[in-house]
Amino acid sequence: MKGCGPVRLIVMQPTPYCNIACDYCYLPNRDDRRVMAPAVLDAIGARLLAHPLVARDCTVVWHAGEPLVLAADWYREAMDRLEAAAGRPFVHAFQTNGVGLGEAWVRLARERALRIGLSLDGPAHLHDARRRTRNGRGTHAMVMKTVKRLQEAVVPFHVITVLTRDHLDQPDALFDFYMAHDLCDVGFNIEEIEGANTRSTLLDADLEDAFRLFFRRFLVRVERAGGAFRLREAIDAEGMLLHAPPGVLSEQARPLGIVSVDVAGRVSSFSPELLGQASPAHGDFTFGSLLEDEFSTIAARIESSRLAAEIARGVQACRQTCAYHAFCGGGAPANKWAEHGRFDVAETRFCRLGRQVVLEETLAMLEARLACSGAPPMPARAA
Repeated sequence: MKGCGPVRLIVMQPTPYCNIACDYCYLPNRDDRRVMAPAVLDAIGARLLAHPLVARDCTVVWHAGEPLVLAADWYREAMDRLEAAAGRPFVHAFQTNGVGLGEAWVRLARERALRIGLSLDGPAHLHDARRRTRNGRGTHAMVMKTVKRLQEAVVPFHVITVLTRDHLDQPDALFDFYMAHDLCDVGFNIEEIEGANTRSTLLDADLEDAFRLFFRRFLVRVERAGGAFRLREAIDAEGMLLHAPPGVLSEQARPLGIVSVDVAGRVSSFSPELLGQASPAHGDFTFGSLLEDEFSTIAARIESSRLAAEIARGVQACRQTCAYHAFCGGGAPANKWAEHGRFDVAETRFCRLGRQVVLEETLAMLEARLACSGAPPMPARAA
């Protein structure tokens, strides 16, 4: 299995269920109330987490449904079972909508040094337009109570905002909202066609200029904050432009770079968003069950699969046709499939906005910073 691993990220689906109904949600089974069984947890710990392909710095992310619909005590026991079976501790992270994060969760976050990502789309008029309860009410007020609870308890967290068309005209309002509420660690996700979400307000080609202007203005505000605000996209792009070795393969395009485990113990790889999806050519994108198969067997199936071969052809297409390949590493397979219906293609709309425009504007910011400092211009890097 020389082409596989190491596994640096494991996405765990404790339940497919979600307690709210976001307009842009990609989850196909968010009404499914199943919960990961103790036997599945034991198998994951013994067969996956203990496997030598799993990196020592691997992170376990609880997601692919709303994890907080299960009690904090459930996770305390689940993490203990996993780590007992694996024979070592892990870093655990949660991506949550924040609805229902109470004191029991604060205690667990402190005990286990959890990494928490909180979904918050900005001020109420932007957030509540797309992130609503199952009966149609906005969730902004509930999420802001969670923000206050975490901040008062000094529990660190970061914010994930899904950018839609409505955000593009309001970079200053969005930045001012973050700063007013001491939300200074933020990442942007692009509203995308993926899974159950078959439309996006950002797909129109004529919106590229609007997105560029939005991101450019937001970067200006970040620069003026003088290091007080962390924007994930700017940090990642700056790192790629200044430090990353060219041509590094995307984790999503590398067999077993990321492993996803569904509620029943079935294993997928590549883009986590493929979990729960299916296609005529590739079936349900899973390669075995940890209740039945050793992880080495599943890993070998992934490496030799038609899916891996098709994704590799897509990476090669990016390498041959895209000037940004050295910084992107072949893109996100889930977006290629969602936009084109196949994996052996190159550019996607998601890539054009979320990677290329971001890199271009971050490079312009770096060059302006160097010009102000009187330093020589940045050397050109070959793509």
